[in-house]
Amino acid sequence: MDVRARQPAASPRIAHHLRATSLNRALDVLGDWWTQRILRECFLGVRNFDAFQTALGVPRQTLSTRLKALVAHDIFSTDRGGYRLTERGRDLHPWALMVWEWTRKWGGQADGRHPRSLAHAVCGASMRPLYACAHCGEAVGLRDIEVHDAPGVRLLPATGRAAQRRWAAGRFVLDVREGARHSAFVTADRWSHLILSAVFLGCRSFDVLARETGAASNVLAHRLGVLVSAGFLEKRRAADDGRRFDYALTERGRDVYPLTITLVQWADRWLPVRGGAPMRRTHRACGADFRAQVICSCCRGELLPRDVLFQRPAP
Repeated sequence: MDVRARQPAASPRIAHHLRATSLNRALDVLGDWWTQRILRECFLGVRNFDAFQTALGVPRQTLSTRLKALVAHDIFSTDRGGYRLTERGRDLHPWALMVWEWTRKWGGQADGRHPRSLAHAVCGASMRPLYACAHCGEAVGLRDIEVHDAPGVRLLPATGRAAQRRWAAGRFVLDVREGARHSAFVTADRWSHLILSAVFLGCRSFDVLARETGAASNVLAHRLGVLVSAGFLEKRRAADDGRRFDYALTERGRDVYPLTITLVQWADRWLPVRGGAPMRRTHRACGADFRAQVICSCCRGELLPRDVLFQRPAP
């Protein structure tokens, strides 16, 4: 069953998928603006409190709280002094590479900490990370993946209204125009990320998005306005009814998909639930169950943390 093909009809399983998705479990741990920025700095080699604070300009109390949470979730370890990635933390490397690629394309000059380029130590080439199918090695995007029910969907409880969540990337951090240049403006906010995920699955209208996400009307209207203003979604008059509007992904919005699925894959491994995930994905081209792998654009080898070199921006 291709979930996206069934969008116009009532589909409680889309709601099941969204509310029980591994993405929610990932965001319980990583769904915070400062947490995602701290992780990025750690992948860039930052290890101590003062260096994090200098690089990010984050309030010290906020930084202390986020670092303690990352240690509690076994993403950071302090055993060898400073803050170092654990195995669980290093497994977020594909996500970090996709953040780099998204920012390279859409961030402009918004972030002076963003590395100028990446090199692959194995082949020695300056390269871009490609989001690919681990089975066939082909680069993939949203349109290349089909979504199906998995056995875990039968174990999901009846859907209810999802809990309200604070907007993680609050106005005190960024306005919408600047936020459009930072992936975390969407990926660190639970509602924005959930709404975008619903559009990935084929939901288009306000009523369908409200039904499937469980978002209150005011929350949904606000987030849709933010996503349109920031260029992740486009509001279009519906083809079958000129009195209402649909929401379509822009290229900027589609490019969030690899960030979403790398987080889902991470949560499937490190935050599993009884019965497994409620959905599985297949790669249309090769027919295999889809597992994402981030590879070198030159040699097509998998990009492991120890093999990726980055050029820092000039001070």
